[in-house]
Amino acid sequence: MITELKSTINKIVIVSVLALMATVSLFASNSNRTITRQEAVNDLEVYFKIIDQQHGNPYQYISREAFQQFVNDKIEALPAAISLKQFEVVLSELNNQLLCGHTVVKMESKLLKSTISQTQFFPLPIKIIEGNIFVDFEQSDIPHGAQLMTINGVNTDNLISELIKITVTDGFSSTKPLREIESKFGYYFFLKHGASDMFEVSYQAPNGEQKDIQIQAVSGNNMLANNYYRPINLSHERYNRFTHLDAIDSLQTLILTLNTFQANPDWFHEKVTSRYNEDDKEFDFENLIIDLRINEGGDRRLLNILYQFLTGDKLNDPSATYTRSQNILMEEYVSSINGRLKSDEAFEHANNYLQKYFKTESEDHFEAPVLNWYDEFEGGEAKDWEGSRFDGKIYVLISGKTFSAAADLARILGQMDNVVLIGEETGGAHVGRAANMIVKYSLPNTQTMLQVPVIYEEFLNVTEGNKGRGTFPDYLIQPNLTDLLSKKDIVLNHALNLISIDNPYGSN
Repeated sequence: MITELKSTINKIVIVSVLALMATVSLFASNSNRTITRQEAVNDLEVYFKIIDQQHGNPYQYISREAFQQFVNDKIEALPAAISLKQFEVVLSELNNQLLCGHTVVKMESKLLKSTISQTQFFPLPIKIIEGNIFVDFEQSDIPHGAQLMTINGVNTDNLISELIKITVTDGFSSTKPLREIESKFGYYFFLKHGASDMFEVSYQAPNGEQKDIQIQAVSGNNMLANNYYRPINLSHERYNRFTHLDAIDSLQTLILTLNTFQANPDWFHEKVTSRYNEDDKEFDFENLIIDLRINEGGDRRLLNILYQFLTGDKLNDPSATYTRSQNILMEEYVSSINGRLKSDEAFEHANNYLQKYFKTESEDHFEAPVLNWYDEFEGGEAKDWEGSRFDGKIYVLISGKTFSAAADLARILGQMDNVVLIGEETGGAHVGRAANMIVKYSLPNTQTMLQVPVIYEEFLNVTEGNKGRGTFPDYLIQPNLTDLLSKKDIVLNHALNLISIDNPYGSN
């Protein structure tokens, strides 16, 4: 009886293992599942129709005729059959032509999850310096600061310019595509050059010695975590939390690290105002550093809290705003609207919203009155700041990953006399962009997710000087190999040096 039971258990274990292996194998091969040319054509035609009719301002940087020609060229070049991974590359290269950072294409969610769960991605965080790729990681057989020369036989000389074509960016920001590649390098390499269990790497060490080595792949989940959080100068715990406070008492300085605006406004309010003494009506610091370098945006109501905290006034950032349709179109392909799953209620809410505010028809769009998005326009007001304003010096750290609402904050604060911007050009448009009311579609044959912003806004309190670009810093700090090797956070250090120069208390 016991022998029979053991035999039965062994059979169950074997069957379960085989089933699991089959499932993993299925997941691993899903991204290489092929569709017919006609199915790919249909999805590209649906993609163009959605962009052409629903996007808030698709032809801000490219004409309709030129974009349609790109679509036709891609259709003409399609093979008889194409894998889902190859299709994502084709669609990403098309999507890149729009130069809209809020218009995004991704594999269907279940397929994406199964794909990035596989151990098939390049494992190391990288830093791009003057077009070259360097390792920005210490826990590897390849030394920190080594320059990657080839990966699985792919020469890295033209790799960055090749991968840029499948990124997203607002306008002509020179920094966002680079930071995008850095944070998802393994995934972009997978899209263009395929999966691998092991990577054959040729590199040049910092001492000039050239070596070849094999390194093992990691799962996509680990790859993304490594690339996003673990470069040397981002190893501090403040980069692993939504919001973090650090005090440098010798400089009377508070560092407020804001890694996202995807947070509850009340919780956020409590966090950022915790260093204020309500009895004395005073702050316990003289200088404030706001680090927005990996903040890609979120809830714009949070900007109002910060603005009141820093100025004592409510934020007024008016924009000329319009939409190209008063309704959500092509309902059969919609999966969600502003994060709400497809439903009659979601459609009704969105359509009522568009028809309420966007009434004036003008050429090919519907205009709203000049709006301040920080009033009770959508989502209600955030909690007001009741204390005194902070009137010290403010240093805002920015990068190409400073995007959407975070780029808005950098632009708005940069207009203040007591604010200094340090770092590099932001990834978010300075003059105007399509961002509001986000609709997600699922293409019919590939189920590829397409994210489309429905409303376009052009900011009124800015100059036209850098149209099509992000917000530029007062002090441009670009990465270089010397600082990479010394593991310095040169942007933060520059802010601290400026504070030290002006600090009446000294630095000891």
